[in-house]
Amino acid sequence: MTFERFKAILAVRVMDWRLRPQALQLVGVTRSSLSPGQCRVVDIIQALGFGVIERLVVCGGMPCYGPEPRIVQAIKLDSEPGRQLDRSSGDLTLKTQFENLFEQLSRLGEGVVDIEVRHSLPFRLVLERRYKELL
Repeated sequence: MTFERFKAILAVRVMDWRLRPQALQLVGVTRSSLSPGQCRVVDIIQALGFGVIERLVVCGGMPCYGPEPRIVQAIKLDSEPGRQLDRSSGDLTLKTQFENLFEQLSRLGEGVVDIEVRHSLPFRLVLERRYKELL
């Protein structure tokens, strides 16, 4: 969630002091609010389960697919097969990990990243930086 969005939501909430505390919960990101490139990342992550999306190109803060990223799936041989996610259940709110991922990609702007996936969720974002970019 961007700071601007948070401020706008907070301003509305503050104007009506009669709101109950549970009404102050922020609305998360839904699939329909994502770009096609972001939807594709969600699809890949949910299908992957465990593994890494390597060398995903980020252009203007959005995932790009030219060239295609390398997808490495990890499968444990001594465990039960993972359950399949129901992708036909409409426009559900995505977990905060997806919101955090897309916010980080937006901050990055341009670059190449690796996304580690655990339990069909983005777990870690790895990016390469030059010394001057880091400081």
